[in-house]
Amino acid sequence: MKVLLLNPPDVYGEKFTREGRCTQQSGIWSTLWPPLSLVYIATLLQENGHEVRVTDAPAENISLHGLKSLIDSFNPDVAILSTGTPTITNDLAVAALIKEQKPVITTIVIGTHVTVFDTQSLKQAAGLDIVIRNEPEITAVETVNNLHNLHNVLGITFRAVNGDIVRNDDREFASNLDALPFPNWSLINTASYTLPLKATPFLMVMPQRGCHFPCTFCTSQTYYGKKIRLRTVDSIVEEIKADIEKYGVREYFFWAETFTANPAFVKELCMGLITKNVNISWVCNSRIDTVNEELLQLMKRAGCWMISFGIESVDAGVLRGVRKNIGFEQIKKTLSAARKAGILTSGHIIFGLPNETVSSALETKRKVLDLDLNFAQFYCAVPFPGSELYNTALLNGWIKDNGNFSAYRQERAVMSLEGISPQDVEKIRTQAVREFYLRFTVISGIIKLMNPRSLFKTIVSTLKFLKVVE
Repeated sequence: MKVLLLNPPDVYGEKFTREGRCTQQSGIWSTLWPPLSLVYIATLLQENGHEVRVTDAPAENISLHGLKSLIDSFNPDVAILSTGTPTITNDLAVAALIKEQKPVITTIVIGTHVTVFDTQSLKQAAGLDIVIRNEPEITAVETVNNLHNLHNVLGITFRAVNGDIVRNDDREFASNLDALPFPNWSLINTASYTLPLKATPFLMVMPQRGCHFPCTFCTSQTYYGKKIRLRTVDSIVEEIKADIEKYGVREYFFWAETFTANPAFVKELCMGLITKNVNISWVCNSRIDTVNEELLQLMKRAGCWMISFGIESVDAGVLRGVRKNIGFEQIKKTLSAARKAGILTSGHIIFGLPNETVSSALETKRKVLDLDLNFAQFYCAVPFPGSELYNTALLNGWIKDNGNFSAYRQERAVMSLEGISPQDVEKIRTQAVREFYLRFTVISGIIKLMNPRSLFKTIVSTLKFLKVVE
């Protein structure tokens, strides 16, 4: 069969990355990620004899009109779309447009949102045929291979011939991640994905899946499970070596729910990169309480140049409310150790989580400005479906169950808490962005890191972003 794998265009022209638990707009750095899940699925489909085309509409600047032309030229039998919570109305509309243009196309969607609202999505979108629940790769291949016998495919919800919506049993999470093939990045234009500031192409590597940490605002356990599943170091190293040889890319993003959740594994991976002389630069995400000075020094030796830390807040009550068991002194100690190791740091801060007040939000803003951070991403708390926070917000009346998720974006506040209004959350977030980035130390650090080719682009996107968050 001919299968189109699509990161959908947006009706308003906005650009979104849709990958696992993340649906994020290309923000202050105008960065999009390579569509890892779609490329994984496409690679498996190729191995099963199908003809595939991966189209990342945001990265390729493909509009809805351009998508129609693509469908006419490629004429797929199946279309598999990535989806996300803030874009779900748009994403399901694109599926409907595809079906309207060519009714014989089987439309399939993946993502955390449709995993939670599988039957609702099928009811909402008459042009949608199948929802893949949870991690999509193996399920997608079995679905395409068995389009005429879907009742035996685990992990899907689908529209039967008679119009009934059928929900098959869940599929167990893949136990052997090494069994997945290396992503065939030749299916996309790797030059379309460049690191902010450096302006050099980068690729993503999936070293593990699952997360055992109980943060209430995260959807990762819904999508990838609570058990951490690790690839072997040999498999990861061989994938990177193959990518270097085929695509010449030496910048990587280790994409995981919490890359450092198993410090022993990170140490083993770093030693594998070092002993096999794999000369790359890479970034990852981390928790404050999963690294120490020794591990950070080793990560630096292995090529790590930046770590994104989930800080969320510095208020003890807020952190306790979302079961994030870290403290301010611990945050400062870890950031200091990263600085000593020569690794840049980025902090992720969320305003408006449960137990937040105007006072605690302002205190977090003030203290974050004093932290030893090179970069920071500031968000409004969003109760994404699939997170414990979503259920809590519904139960407490902080949100309304009206099915309108277009406002569930991390620059907007949708929860009405007792201690802080949505308007105050957005206002404080805006202040935090401006106060953090309009400082000489941050600006000078950014300029020193930048590739001269990206200087003008970054200045323009930053100014545009700062204006947008007024």
